[in-house]
Amino acid sequence: MYIAMLGIDGTGKTTMTRLLARALSENGHQVKKLSWRKELDVAERPNTREALRQLWLESLRLVYLGVDGPPAPASYEEFHQQRWEDRYSNSRYTTNVPAGPLAAAWLEWVGQILLRHEVVEPHRDRGVHVIDESFSLKMALKELLIAERLSNGPAMSAQIEQARELLTELFRSCAPDVGILITGSVEQAYRWRMRQEGSLGSLEDMGAAAGDRGMEGFKELQSACDAFFRTFADKQGWIIHEMTAASAEENFERLREALLEHPEAAGLLRSAA
Repeated sequence: MYIAMLGIDGTGKTTMTRLLARALSENGHQVKKLSWRKELDVAERPNTREALRQLWLESLRLVYLGVDGPPAPASYEEFHQQRWEDRYSNSRYTTNVPAGPLAAAWLEWVGQILLRHEVVEPHRDRGVHVIDESFSLKMALKELLIAERLSNGPAMSAQIEQARELLTELFRSCAPDVGILITGSVEQAYRWRMRQEGSLGSLEDMGAAAGDRGMEGFKELQSACDAFFRTFADKQGWIIHEMTAASAEENFERLREALLEHPEAAGLLRSAA
């Protein structure tokens, strides 16, 4: 079975993935936790690994296509060694162009196709359940919101809106067997993120749109994402799981209850419950 998590940054997707994987394993199932970022190093086929690396690298370079400053290297090894992702996260930009993040959003779909057919399906064929920590629609939408903020006229705005509609349909065609939206307070997500990482990532606030960095930029970007994800999840029949300030285990117990009522997932956890 392919299970996918969706939700804003810092809201608990990775934690719920870890606890769900543990519950499934305790129930006798083999589980693969999927993350595009981790597959850059662990994908089984070297060609797949290289393709995912280049897509990931180019998506970031495109998001920052028009910023002031030197361009990042095109080599994944140099990009990684020179810590360009940290540079993007820690710099304040006053310029950018909308075409870059608009193009980057399409690469998220390409990456989803590769992950689905090169990682998800081979594992399912071997009887392994796959839990996707973060469905790639999340990154595509963030990039479209950044492009929208940078939009410089009606023609570009129309292209961004069309991309949002088309990409939403494309991601629906690659839907998981069980989709789970992890949602909750944006302010709480910000506190959790800062507690976990100590800082925000390069695409977690509006910095790439020459907008606010930090808490205000995080709230602007993540609030727009959460509203869109709620509508998407409701239309697709996904589980919508509201995180509270309770412990991770208490939050997971409520998610377990929701999964036990899901027609596709109930059998995976029933005996463990």
